[in-house]
Amino acid sequence: MNERSRARGSSLEAVVDGDADDEKYVSYEELTSEDVPTAEFRLTCPDKTGLGADICRVVFEFGLVVTRGDFTTDGVWALVLLTVRAGHAEVSDDLAGDDDGHGREEDEEGQGWRTRRVAVAAAESVKRAWTALGSKTRFWRRGEDVLERSRASEMASSSKIRMFESSSHGGFAAAAMLETRTCVVDWELLRQRLELLCPHKSTISTIPSSDSLHLLEMQNQQQSLYILQVEVDDRVGLLHDVTLALWELQLTVHRAHVTTSPSGMAVDLFYVTDDLHELPNPARVGDISRRVKAIAAATPSAARRVNILVHPAPGFVTRQGRAKALRGTEDMEVIIGESPEFSFETTVEVDNLMSPAHTVFQIRTRDRQGLLYDCLRVSKDLKVSVSYAKIEIIEGGICEVALFTRNIASEAQTDYLCSRYKEHVDRPIVVQMLATPTDNLTSELRVFAPLDIGGHTRPRVLLNVTEALQDLAIMVFKADILIDPRTVDQPIQEEVHRFLLTESSGEPISDATRRQLVCDRVINALLR
Repeated sequence: MNERSRARGSSLEAVVDGDADDEKYVSYEELTSEDVPTAEFRLTCPDKTGLGADICRVVFEFGLVVTRGDFTTDGVWALVLLTVRAGHAEVSDDLAGDDDGHGREEDEEGQGWRTRRVAVAAAESVKRAWTALGSKTRFWRRGEDVLERSRASEMASSSKIRMFESSSHGGFAAAAMLETRTCVVDWELLRQRLELLCPHKSTISTIPSSDSLHLLEMQNQQQSLYILQVEVDDRVGLLHDVTLALWELQLTVHRAHVTTSPSGMAVDLFYVTDDLHELPNPARVGDISRRVKAIAAATPSAARRVNILVHPAPGFVTRQGRAKALRGTEDMEVIIGESPEFSFETTVEVDNLMSPAHTVFQIRTRDRQGLLYDCLRVSKDLKVSVSYAKIEIIEGGICEVALFTRNIASEAQTDYLCSRYKEHVDRPIVVQMLATPTDNLTSELRVFAPLDIGGHTRPRVLLNVTEALQDLAIMVFKADILIDPRTVDQPIQEEVHRFLLTESSGEPISDATRRQLVCDRVINALLR
């Protein structure tokens, strides 16, 4: 073992000895000197299969960016140090491409916010519900609460990073322009979520076994599944608002089925599990009903027509449903979403000389939300054991990730892993728009997102997709989620989100340029 490994091992043993009798595995310190909410988290807990990927998934769910991180384990205990902040990843101007002015148009039209500000160019933005991040934060202006407190407690308490502003419904005051905001993240809730991931020290003797992943996922599958049914007058942004409310209520959506009746009534079915483990407690059911009803109704009169039902799912209903082959696209016009071009190309290099016991994969790419999650998820899916990982943001919005795995002598295997890492770092998600060339009456949006080996869905897909559609005033006529069957060529199973879309007027999206714009906005919202 080299000097660095010995020092790390000694440090880890000291941390474990010091915390041996402490049941609190996660601590954090908020960095008040930063311009945007930033905190350093420290996790010391028994190791388990896929722990790093699970931690990054929770951070990703909160809409936070990892700016610096260290993961290390001796096979029994794990030590994780993370620096996270609110907002999207920063990308320098020299990295962003200017094909068709995509990057510039994104800023001018108010797509997202780059760490510190939201730009709104025209008064038309007044009618949008600015719920872009859906994370645990409340926004303030000039020291005063922007949201009306009584309304916020009913409609937006517990949200993760809040941007409720200039909404045309729900009782919020309209404003022609949004000014610079700062935000306050609910770090304690994030700590509690991370704490739930940590195995108890009494499980140390069983964690390293080869069956640990299977046993952990069996326990996860035992969590009760519930069906939440929402019936309300359809409107632009309804699916996004309800999805955000469910996340605020700490309900995890595993499946969804959305339909719209000819009378304009939306019937949305969400298959959820309760992260608070309080369902079917009547008080919890009542809280869910009140909160969803408040956010779903556009007007007080519409609120009287909202119907909310929560009931246990039948035994034959599963979280993922049945794997189902998608309809072929041979006779359809297919448009692929294109993310902005960047002058910096992702590179993945292999180093077998740095450590005699390890193979090091060095990934260098542009920073974005969910980057470290994708790296560790692929490692978990391909059963690559990572003993040490490090992430760091360097100058210009470039991110460097180093993964130390067991020594891999086979060049064919390292080449295969390099290709997989590059594929899932560059483009973990595919967005398609399908239309019938003859009549253009149907526009079907498909979003392909990977499931991890434990069946966990990619965070924020439904939230970010519906956010992009809401910004474009696109109506969701029907939506569902299905599982694309695993194949030999595609070992990582995919979840497919399908949306039948129309313009806000109910007319089909007949223009090819408009369909391309929808695809591009969706992929940008997912990979920003």
